[in-house]
Amino acid sequence: MGALKIALIIVLGLLVVSSSYIALFYDEEIATKITQTASIFLIALIIDSISERFFSRIDDVKARFLIIKTVGYATYMLALVIVLTIWIEQASSLLFTVGIMGAGIAIALQKPIANFAGFLTILITRQYSPGDRIEIDGEVGDVIDIELFNTVMMETGKWTMYDQFTGRIKTIPNSFVLEKVVNNYSRDFGFIWEEIMIPVTYASDWKKARKIMLDVAKKKTKKEIERGDRQLKKMTYKYLLEPRAVEPAVYMIPTDNWLELRLRFIVDAHHRRSNVNPVFEEIVKEFSKQKKIKISSKTTARVWDSGRKKEGY
Repeated sequence: MGALKIALIIVLGLLVVSSSYIALFYDEEIATKITQTASIFLIALIIDSISERFFSRIDDVKARFLIIKTVGYATYMLALVIVLTIWIEQASSLLFTVGIMGAGIAIALQKPIANFAGFLTILITRQYSPGDRIEIDGEVGDVIDIELFNTVMMETGKWTMYDQFTGRIKTIPNSFVLEKVVNNYSRDFGFIWEEIMIPVTYASDWKKARKIMLDVAKKKTKKEIERGDRQLKKMTYKYLLEPRAVEPAVYMIPTDNWLELRLRFIVDAHHRRSNVNPVFEEIVKEFSKQKKIKISSKTTARVWDSGRKKEGY
């Protein structure tokens, strides 16, 4: 339980206990309504705190987060409705008041309303959920919280390579989901395709090099291949998607200086660098054992000057 919740429970508890003193400053009817209001919000806070403690036992992080958030918001919304009925006794007056308030709020608070509409859209359409890695309006990160008006992300990328965390917390308005493109790296399919390019000389045994790259990738990404294949098969039942091969592949591109061997394989979207680095290290290690495989580098042309000695070049 957070410090703010504890403070609110104490304050509301004091209001309920001191109801007899409130009547000294207000008439009996208003004092009763104040006490009832405090009691309702106190009960809502207690229910929210108990449910948070109870559902915290759920092992699934996403399920735990969504259940706790949903129960909390539903509890406070119900408490607010009950409080409105206490202060506005006649139903017709309640509807009229709510209508006037709604019109005023819609004009004065357009952005917050749009953000709340975005929040509802996220919950209903499930464009993303806590734990997903997303990109929205050029910002990339892992969703760590979805609030009523904002989405909170742990930022990745920027000055770091291979989508590593920067350490910054990003707050994105929920209204962005209504007008921006949302790229989800981990919904339904938690992998992305990665490519490693290694240039070898034309004199190298490129067939051997190609086989080494494939063998290393298959060995190092065996678990990812199995999981990715299962997830893709499930997606074919949900979307109009043709089956795709998730096994590693090597493509060769000739250039003026070398042969480009491009290894394509899948990696976990949340652990890109830790998946790529072992594959690259193992390939370089295996290449170093082969006399007929030479990793190439940029070549430069030099014009021979008969006036200079050979050691000068």
